[in-house]
Amino acid sequence: MARSDDAQQDLDELGALLRGYRTLAKVTGAAAARRAGFTQSKLSKIENGVLLPSLDDVQQLIAGLGTDPSSAEQALRLIRGLHDDPYTHRMVLRRGVVTEHAALLSRFGACGRVVVAEIAVVPDWLRTRDYLLAATKPLIDRGGRATSLLRKRKELLSNPDIKFEFLVRETAVRTRVGSLKIMAEQLHDMASAPERFPNVTVRVVTSDAVVTPLPTHGFELHDDRHVVVTTLPGVAVITSDVDIQPFRQMIESLRASALTERQSHSFLRRLAESFERLAAR
Repeated sequence: MARSDDAQQDLDELGALLRGYRTLAKVTGAAAARRAGFTQSKLSKIENGVLLPSLDDVQQLIAGLGTDPSSAEQALRLIRGLHDDPYTHRMVLRRGVVTEHAALLSRFGACGRVVVAEIAVVPDWLRTRDYLLAATKPLIDRGGRATSLLRKRKELLSNPDIKFEFLVRETAVRTRVGSLKIMAEQLHDMASAPERFPNVTVRVVTSDAVVTPLPTHGFELHDDRHVVVTTLPGVAVITSDVDIQPFRQMIESLRASALTERQSHSFLRRLAESFERLAAR
């Protein structure tokens, strides 16, 4: 995350202030983190000026420590200033894939358009439960949180006020995840998504299509204002218009190379049937 020297100084000062509040309250790092609702590792990074917390993070920590509001005003002023500094929030990595995606989805009411580009696997939004578990359960599913997140996505897909556009590389739908039966069911479900959700379009970019520039990873563009990239540690959110511009260019390149909606529907059906034939052998 790029930062100006002044912003880094403010971040260091904020961390020192928060550590001071905790020391004054005679609360351990583990206890303070627990009260604030995040991990001790995250608290350590905040206190050491490594991680830019959200305003909510700071407010929750202050409340958990029982810090006097008048004493906490300096920390609140610093965090508000840091979030006004463009160098501090060009990109923020928010740890915890399931938790952070759930937080993003909770704010989706203000989002009118979502463009999803995927090159490796079926997009999160369009996954069946069986495909989701086959693809991610060893990594992120904890007590059904991942499947709960999937249900939330499906609810949002049914919201006619939000337009969804999916641009999916052929490699993403050919990559074997789980059994042949799971793959066939997933592709049939994906092909029928626009029929079930009129606000959804799904287009496939075949492997022989020329795409320049070509994305090297999947991403989502929300309302043309911020980009979301899922990584194993968490969710990267890009908010700088300068940094978002290359993603817009990649979307235009994918659009220009993609099959039509009708062609994509037929392509997915044929591929699903090929998996079914293999499963029947």
